[in-house]
Amino acid sequence: MSRHPARRALMAAALVCAALGLVSCGADPDTSVQSSDAADTPACKLLRPVSVEFGLGQPSVSEMSGDGCTAHSHEFGTLTVTMRDRPLEAAATGQGKRSTMKFGDHDAVMLMGSLNGVCKIFLDTGEKNSLELRLGRTTAMTPQVCTSLKKATAKVADDLPAAAPASASG
Repeated sequence: MSRHPARRALMAAALVCAALGLVSCGADPDTSVQSSDAADTPACKLLRPVSVEFGLGQPSVSEMSGDGCTAHSHEFGTLTVTMRDRPLEAAATGQGKRSTMKFGDHDAVMLMGSLNGVCKIFLDTGEKNSLELRLGRTTAMTPQVCTSLKKATAKVADDLPAAAPASASG
């Protein structure tokens, strides 16, 4: 016998909702617009074109951060985009081989090797903000994962407004 049948039932309902793509379970259809729909978060808006292009599943709000959005496919892996309220250099922290690069007008820092099969790229979005893109894949070595993440980052960068020069006054 379970000592917490209500908690187990609630957990089962939550898992069913998650499996259905975070569609609001039990909500009145007229109020579903007010629900926390993944399609409305800024990170998910950035991730959606990438998820379509790379055959990932429908993006959903990241379980690790409400500022993030995640999409997954067995072949590509789990791609997470997280909005950061910090400039690039402050956000680009962690372990791994550090490389600087550019995607269009946007400066970026890649961390490769912090975990096997995981790569992170931090992308400058201007106005002292940045994005963290993280790709994890258990079926590939880290350099292959970083190559895939560079392609996804290029797509995200294409959808961002051009970065303003640091010396611009307004």
